Amino acid sequence: MPDNLAWIADAWGSANLNATDLYITCARGLSPRQLAERMADHEPVEVGPALTIEEASRMVDLTQIYCVGRMGRSGDWSFIVECGGSEGWSLDPAVSRGAEVLIFDPRPDDPPSFFRYLADGELQLHCELGFGYDPAGARPDLLRPALEAAGVIPPEDSIDDLFGEADALSSVEEKRRVLKVVGECFGLSLPRQMIERGSLPVVVTRTAPPASW
Repeated sequence: MPDNLAWIADAWGSANLNATDLYITCARGLSPRQLAERMADHEPVEVGPALTIEEASRMVDLTQIYCVGRMGRSGDWSFIVECGGSEGWSLDPAVSRGAEVLIFDPRPDDPPSFFRYLADGELQLHCELGFGYDPAGARPDLLRPALEAAGVIPPEDSIDDLFGEADALSSVEEKRRVLKVVGECFGLSLPRQMIERGSLPVVVTRTAPPASW
């Protein structure tokens, strides 16, 4: 997995890209179109021609089109990279019925960033990215052993943890390590060059403001 997911943290902080163009939702058990249909606030969903991230972003006019997604596949996973007003982490867990869904929400205007894992219609794991590790959901400890091994968090019985003496990571480096662990845990790698510079089929995912606005 040469690309893994760590690059997402760098892309969110890049001066060359707008983080509001990099809301990423992935699904295992759904095709890209099926995922788009579950995420969209309207029907029918129509798949348009392949566009670059800049072209998709220009479609968002905040009057009739609030969010546009670019769709693809990577291994067992479908993915949609959204520009504009995405529901992000507040996406209804029902989108994951009969499937698994991973959400990477940059929240550029209201940090912190978030990661969410949904499965079979329920929230399994929700955590902040880059601000420590305080997970929620039905399986809050799912990533804990791997994150301890990656040096993101100290072991639960660590003396350093008790006295706050663990080596501190920068916010970006913590995000990178958590995202790398997520990729390894779920067998997911996303193609950075294709997402950032390539063209992918486009779909309008929101024709009204997201509920979180």
